[in-house]
Amino acid sequence: MDAMNCPRCRKVFVKRADPLCPVCMKEEELIYEKVREYVKDHPECMIKEVADACGVTVKRILSYLRDGRLSTSKGMHGELLCSKCNKPILTGRMCEKCILETNFMVQDMKNDAAIKNRGQVYTKRK
Repeated sequence: MDAMNCPRCRKVFVKRADPLCPVCMKEEELIYEKVREYVKDHPECMIKEVADACGVTVKRILSYLRDGRLSTSKGMHGELLCSKCNKPILTGRMCEKCILETNFMVQDMKNDAAIKNRGQVYTKRK
């Protein structure tokens, strides 16, 4: 078991999948639910308006959007941009076109590596 300090409250806790201690994770989930409900009830809102109404930072709202936990409302459209081409997106980090291009590029790199490694015999080191 790995112990670590919670980055938010600095208390020591046993590390699991979550980056925060259980108490801070519960608080984080309550904040997220508050934001999600506000966006659901106010579909025309802008990110700044959500942040002010919910008492959170714009950075946190953007984090929810980039992590795919929250989708932009009609009012937020255009505020979240693809990290590759800067086209407006609803959620995540990249638009569909850039995701496809990146996936094709990665697949090409894997194929090139497989071709280069063909015929090579790997032996176990002692």
